[in-house]
Amino acid sequence: MVAADRLLRPEARLPFLVVLLVALWALVSTASTPSLAVSMYGLVPIVLSAYWFELRGALATASACSAVFLADKLLDRPDELAGATLWLATLNRALVFFGVGVLVAFLLRRERALALRVRDQERELAELESLRAALTPARVPDRPHLRIATSFTPAEGLVAGDFYLVVGGPDDSTTVVVGDVVGHGLEAARCAAFVRAALANYARFTSDPVLLLQLADTALAEHGPDESRFVTVVCLTITAPPHQEVRWAAAGHDVPWLLDSAEPLAGGRVGAPLGLGMGPLVIEAGSADLPAGQGLLLFTDGLLEGRSAHREPGRPVVVFGEERARHILRGHRGEPPRAVLDALVGAVTAFAGGAPADDLCLVAVRAEPAGR
Repeated sequence: MVAADRLLRPEARLPFLVVLLVALWALVSTASTPSLAVSMYGLVPIVLSAYWFELRGALATASACSAVFLADKLLDRPDELAGATLWLATLNRALVFFGVGVLVAFLLRRERALALRVRDQERELAELESLRAALTPARVPDRPHLRIATSFTPAEGLVAGDFYLVVGGPDDSTTVVVGDVVGHGLEAARCAAFVRAALANYARFTSDPVLLLQLADTALAEHGPDESRFVTVVCLTITAPPHQEVRWAAAGHDVPWLLDSAEPLAGGRVGAPLGLGMGPLVIEAGSADLPAGQGLLLFTDGLLEGRSAHREPGRPVVVFGEERARHILRGHRGEPPRAVLDALVGAVTAFAGGAPADDLCLVAVRAEPAGR
């Protein structure tokens, strides 16, 4: 069928079927007996019709093949098959012709539907891979007087909407963002890419974390948010030396931690997540100094809620939790951001016994020590 499909243009397929039916007539007419084997050659045009014209073509060709057999026996050899015997023979062949036509058409329709689904999944996978590379890039821009490390550990199964962003702002400030779209799959990744791109654009013009989140919330509302999906985001900005100050704001997200003491930043008030469509976003910013050598940790819920993707039925859910995370941070006090993140990721994956049940997205920032 594939060879015939390649050799014949669409406009030549119908004449080709007509030629096959004429050849069938000639074969049946010249056969010495109306055997089943001779008349079954009609399955060739029936299968081709199902392949080219689907069910309607298969039924039409099956009708033509049955008519060829009946007409030949009525016109050329009226004594060979007569009465009930002729109609029984015709009925037998018609059942085979129509049955094969319907079966082949059904199987081909199913095969084409599966092929389309596979192609759609391949396109979605390619888009997910490109979106994941954009949401969690392997490299982040170098920022003056800051050491920055990022880490992303994908969950087992569906792709979620975790993302991070490190970008320069006005007056040589630095904006760091970590977010998580509630949901999984391509739509969640698209939503995350939209929010990340909006924050990256706005961060070039303002270093106010509250304003950044409010602008992103407005953009998401204008973009047409899904009522069943919302975005939790934490955003902080770090001013340039010599006096480095941190201002942070969170929309439904965990507050950043101090990298060495594992204590949350003081001040501020966490607002509602982005995309809820409940009017203006109300958030209070917090602020703190960032002395030389000190650092911060931003994370998604894959850290504190880290757990195994495979849980035996009936067993309670056990998460990684705050205490384990704080213990690791305090045990790596003063170490470079990359070493701290490696320790956290190693502990969570070991606790989960492999890939965790939720994405794990981390950003660690440390101010350059004095004299560097």
